[in-house]
Amino acid sequence: MLLLINRLTQVAAVVAAALFAVIGLIVFYEVAMRHAFLAPTSWVEETARVLQIYGVFLASAWLVGRREHIRITVLTAYLPPPVQMWLSRLVLLAIGAVTGISAWYGIELMQFSIDIGQTTDTTLELPMWLLQGPVVVGLTLIVLQALATVVGSFHSPELLGGDQPHSEV
Repeated sequence: MLLLINRLTQVAAVVAAALFAVIGLIVFYEVAMRHAFLAPTSWVEETARVLQIYGVFLASAWLVGRREHIRITVLTAYLPPPVQMWLSRLVLLAIGAVTGISAWYGIELMQFSIDIGQTTDTTLELPMWLLQGPVVVGLTLIVLQALATVVGSFHSPELLGGDQPHSEV
């Protein structure tokens, strides 16, 4: 099961990376059209924002699985390794709980948006569920990845990312 969830989140991360590349291309296109041809587009800004929502939420579960999401280890770094492991599991369960609740309410919001036919207040007037859908999918993937990492950590403790994160700033 862990392998399947890891594979699923990895595919989602590859799609996210492709979406970020597309964002770069369409923004380049907009700059070229606006400055070189004096013909700005009406769709690039909103499309880039929508793709960014998709990219961020699709990549998030992959980051949780690799334990590369934001972690603050100022105090936990001084705890004994067994305590760090159990605390990591507890944190992943908390992440799963919060994202699970958020996904549940996201589904309700999405259903409400579909029921009333809500659209964005922009030129493209996109249905709101198109923007809410990736949030629900991404949060659901985070729940699955967090739970799979906790379960898998009993057989493979290295899944918890025993090495402490470091800042590259």
